[in-house]
Amino acid sequence: MLPIAFGQTYTADFLTLGTGARPLGMGNAFTAIADEASTAYYNPAGIAQLTHHEFNFMHSTLADLAAYDVASYIYPFSRKMSFGISWLRVGVDDIPVTGIPVTSKSIGPNNRPYVVNTFNNTSNAILLSGGTNLGILPRDITIHLGANLKIIYIDSYLNTNAVGVGSDLGILAKTNQRKSTAFSFGIVASDFFTTKLYWNTPPENEWDTPHTETLLPRFKVGVAYHQKLAIFNSKLTLAADIDTRNDYEFHTGVEYVLFELLALRCGFDGRNGTSRAMYFTAGAGLQLRFVTGAAFHVDYAYQRQPDLGVNNRLSLRVRF
Repeated sequence: MLPIAFGQTYTADFLTLGTGARPLGMGNAFTAIADEASTAYYNPAGIAQLTHHEFNFMHSTLADLAAYDVASYIYPFSRKMSFGISWLRVGVDDIPVTGIPVTSKSIGPNNRPYVVNTFNNTSNAILLSGGTNLGILPRDITIHLGANLKIIYIDSYLNTNAVGVGSDLGILAKTNQRKSTAFSFGIVASDFFTTKLYWNTPPENEWDTPHTETLLPRFKVGVAYHQKLAIFNSKLTLAADIDTRNDYEFHTGVEYVLFELLALRCGFDGRNGTSRAMYFTAGAGLQLRFVTGAAFHVDYAYQRQPDLGVNNRLSLRVRF
C-alpha cells in the first residue's frame, strides 16, 4: 500500500506551484485575499470582486530545467458576476532521443551518438472559472461564491499522455474594505468530486483496467487582516492559510504597500512532502493606478527550496 499512497500524493504535483509572483512572495497565503487575475487558482470566489478586465502573465524556470508559465484572464460579465480562464504549463521541450550507428559496439570516435528525434514532457491545466457576488450580510459583510472546471493534460515520451477533469469550489467573505480595518475569510474545496487522471498506457494484463491516478478532495482555509495606515498612505495585510494536502500544510504572508505604488512582501510557504518544512519567501511589486480604474503591476518573488533550488518568478498584471 505504501507505493500506492506515495504515487497518489504526488499526482499532478505541478498544480501546487502557485500562479503569481505576488501570492508566492506572501508564502502562497492567498485564499482569503484573492483579489487579482491569478486568484482563480487560489480561490475562484475571488474573481467575483474584480470589476475590470484583468490579465496576468507569469514565467519562471524550475531547477534550471523546466519552464513554468501561467496566463490568466478575468472577464467581468456584470456587477455581480465574473468569468475567467487560466492556463498553467510546466514543461521541458525538445528533449533529444539519441541512438548509435552500431548498437553492438561501445560508444567511441567511430560510433558516436546521434539525435534520432526530440519530444516534449509537459503538464498542462486549464481552469474555466465563474464567480458571483451573493450580496451583503449584516455587519457589512460581502459574500462571494465561485467554482473552477479544471482540465488536466499531461504529455510525455512516445505519445504517453493522461487526461483528467475536476472541479474546485470556493467561498470568500469580506468586511467593508473601504474602512481602515477589515477582515476576510476564505474556504476552498479543491478536486471536490475527486479528480481522476486516465493514462493511455495499456494495462499489464488484458483483464486489468487502464491505469488511473486520483486527486483526492482537499480543503484550504484562509484568514486575512487588512489595516490602512496614515504613514506613507500605506496598507498592511497579514494572511494565513491551512491546507489539508499531505497531512496539513501551513502558509503565512505579509504585504506592505506604500503610496499605492510600491509593495514589499515576505512569508513562509509550508510543504509536507518527504519531510515537513517551511520555506522563506520574499518579493516586491511596482503598481501604477489610473483614475479610470486601469492599473499596471509588475511583481517579483524569491523562494529557495532544497529540491528546486532558487526559484525566481516574475509576473505582469494588466487591468483595464
